Amino acid sequence: MNNHLLKIGFLALFAFAVAATGCRKDDDTENEVITTVVVHLKSTDGTFDRRFTWNDPDGDGGLPPTVEDITLAPNKEYNAEVHFYDRSKSPEVDITEEIEKESDEHLLVYRVSGTLNLTITPTDTDSKGRPFRLKTRWATGAASTGSVVVTLRHNPNKQLPNLDQTGSVDAEVEFPVRIQ
Repeated sequence: MNNHLLKIGFLALFAFAVAATGCRKDDDTENEVITTVVVHLKSTDGTFDRRFTWNDPDGDGGLPPTVEDITLAPNKEYNAEVHFYDRSKSPEVDITEEIEKESDEHLLVYRVSGTLNLTITPTDTDSKGRPFRLKTRWATGAASTGSVVVTLRHNPNKQLPNLDQTGSVDAEVEFPVRIQ
C-alpha cells in the first residue's frame, strides 16, 4: 500500500512539474510586433540608393497596408538590407537590431514571383554560420515585372533541408517590383 501511495505522489509531483514548466513564458521566443518593413537597396556602382516601405500601422484587419513599388534598372547589382519597425508604439521601435542579435532565432526568406528577372543571394549568416539573410545581393536581368515576398521566420529549424518553411511567421510582406 505504501509503494502505491508513493507512486501516486511521485506521479502527481511529476505532472505538476511538467505543467509548471510548460506554462512558463519565455520572452526570447515571442513573435515580434512588426507594422513596417523597409527594403534598403544600394547599387554596387553607387548610382542608386533608395528605401522602399511596406506599412500597416493598424496591423491585421482594418485598413490595407501601403506599399511602395520597387523599380530597378536592368543588369545591375544592388546590396539590400531589410529593416523592421513597430510603429504601434510611440515613439516607434526599430526592432532590426534585436532581430540581428537574435539571428540564430530568425531567418529571412525571399520568394520572387511573376516573370521577374531577379536573383537574390544571401551575404550574411547567423552567429553559427547558418542562413540569416537580413543582408542580400539583388542581381537584375532584363526588363520584367513581378513581386518579391519577404518573410521573417521566428525559431526556424535551420538544420532541416526545407528550413525556409519552418518556424512561425513574424512578418510576411509583398513588394511589387519592376525592372526597366
